[in-house]
Amino acid sequence: MTFNDSNFMLKSDAAKHLYTFAKDMPIYDFHCHLDPQAIFEDKPYENIVDLWLDGDHYKWRLMRANGIAEELITGDAPKKEKFRVWIETVSRAFGNPLYHWSHLELKTVFGIDEVIKAENWKSLYERLNSILAQGKISPRYLLELSNVRFVGTTDHPLDDLVWHEKIAADASIDVVVAPTFRPDEAFVAHANFASFTEKLAQKTGRQIASFADFVAAMDDRIAYFAEHGCQASDISFGAVQYQATEVSDLDAILTKALSGQALTALEKSQWQSGIYLELCRLYHKHGLVTQVHFGAVRNSHSKLYSQLGPDSGFDSMGDQIDLADHLNRFLDALASTDQLPKMVWYTLNPSYNVLLANTLANFQANNRGQLSQLQFGAGWWFNDTKTGMLDQMTHYAEQGLLANFIGMLTDSRSFMSFQRHDYFRRILSSFIGEWVETEEIPNDDSLLKPFIQDICYNNAQQFFKK
Repeated sequence: MTFNDSNFMLKSDAAKHLYTFAKDMPIYDFHCHLDPQAIFEDKPYENIVDLWLDGDHYKWRLMRANGIAEELITGDAPKKEKFRVWIETVSRAFGNPLYHWSHLELKTVFGIDEVIKAENWKSLYERLNSILAQGKISPRYLLELSNVRFVGTTDHPLDDLVWHEKIAADASIDVVVAPTFRPDEAFVAHANFASFTEKLAQKTGRQIASFADFVAAMDDRIAYFAEHGCQASDISFGAVQYQATEVSDLDAILTKALSGQALTALEKSQWQSGIYLELCRLYHKHGLVTQVHFGAVRNSHSKLYSQLGPDSGFDSMGDQIDLADHLNRFLDALASTDQLPKMVWYTLNPSYNVLLANTLANFQANNRGQLSQLQFGAGWWFNDTKTGMLDQMTHYAEQGLLANFIGMLTDSRSFMSFQRHDYFRRILSSFIGEWVETEEIPNDDSLLKPFIQDICYNNAQQFFKK
């Protein structure tokens, strides 16, 4: 048996056959955190640490678990030493997806097909940097290497989108790079809400003194994004909230928040529900897919958070009382007025997988012929693992139509992360291959080929079209 060969993770002859349908499909990466400026400027990488480790809190968490000092993770230690401790860590990470991803990245991007071992760190460091020194490996090179056709970045609602404009005007860039509307600061629980509202008023030329004013200003910004090729919005909530709230209550909450007064938990919940319902109605109006990530408990290690800030590896899965009630009532409020946009829902806590898949099935009815207008999103963050992907797809299939699934996304800040699509495709092929081997579904290529290829690419391409 050979590790990481062409049959990596393909557990049966059926899986190997199905993977031939999947492996060469393009990538429609509809949600990530890549920097559009980096794509436009296309600067070659000079050091493997900059490309492989910087900003990657997945790797940071793993190194902390291996007893690595913070100086060697996020500190000012020499890059060579940071690389050494990473290789020492990942070489022991059996069962963690980072072990698989790292080997796939070495093989696909750099052509290095060997097992990562602690004693090889120096050789790897020198060879990888020698390849980078050729000046070929840059953001656009990595996009082309993985056959990426679409990238959905994540963008602040007040962004001028100048880098997206530059990319769109550059005929040498084949990949479509579209902004995604991400209004975290439009929620009163956010520390920057008051300053955001002031800047929103300045940007739109509107006076914001009421909830209606705030919504109108957000409408202006969503329209601006739509004019710049935006296909989707995104948001992340700790919990899904629905509160039946009067506009007068929302006006009062806005006034209170802008004056710097402390808000109650109920008021924060009312605002989240009220403003997000209105945003979803605007997304429906402008034809944007609405993505919702929920269930993260963020910045739990207060001491290190104060030193390093957010997105540093101190977040975890959360839980929620009455999720089904809040989710059903929220979706019903939109469906009852025919303003339910196409949506993708991602849960960070896999114990809610069946609940989420089951609830979304309540609201699939539409007169547009839209296939699964409410998508149960791929395993997110702590769930983009083999176990997480299999669990998500199992519940998707049992509660809905897996054939309509829009498939994998990177949700990453790294241009190396496109190998996660290949990882997903291998897992998908083995998952469906097992059904073929156990005769749960027919062994018929006329059925299986479109099924696999639709999940890998075609469904996402169609779903995100306006």
